[in-house]
Amino acid sequence: MGTKDFNALDLFICRWRSRIVRRFIRPGTKLMDFGCGHQALFLQSVQTDLSHGIGLDYDAAPCRPAPNLEVQRFHFKDHFEFPDRTFDRVTILAVLEHIPLDQVGTLFQEFRRILKDDGRILLTTPTPAARPVLEFLAFRLKIISGPEIADHKHYYSRADIVDLARRQGLVCDAYDTFQFGLNSFASLAKSQSDSLPATPQGTTRSF
Repeated sequence: MGTKDFNALDLFICRWRSRIVRRFIRPGTKLMDFGCGHQALFLQSVQTDLSHGIGLDYDAAPCRPAPNLEVQRFHFKDHFEFPDRTFDRVTILAVLEHIPLDQVGTLFQEFRRILKDDGRILLTTPTPAARPVLEFLAFRLKIISGPEIADHKHYYSRADIVDLARRQGLVCDAYDTFQFGLNSFASLAKSQSDSLPATPQGTTRSF
């Protein structure tokens, strides 16, 4: 989640997104935040709930924002240098839409590998309904980051996310929309053994 060019509205949207995801972070969680942004805003917002948090971003300066947090500069190719079943949670917030479509499968295969058996991949991404709104705000009104919006590769529907999960041996066990249906949150699981608050099958909530 790029943050260098964020203005006040971008940051407001970012914090709204973070509040949605925080509900799914338990005390003592070991978490990897993929595409954490150079400020690692989400990691810092959940720092007190983490045993250890690692943020990865190709544009980040390596640092330790807190004793239990580290940020690494990292550009994904086809592999993470983490052992199998390392993390309780993997987050990818406002990043999926920036990943080239031919790399998404490999990325999520690696997420699945480094996730514990009862873990979750937590993601947010704009819905297809967001495209005209975001492009209007970015390119006409210029009140959100134009480069961020221009870099969007795909706008994911619920069906897209469910299909992505299925193809990687995962299941989408929670799905919500927020920001008036313009953004979505999903939780992807390796197994059904971990109980989390989830939207009942076949329903969608808006925040």
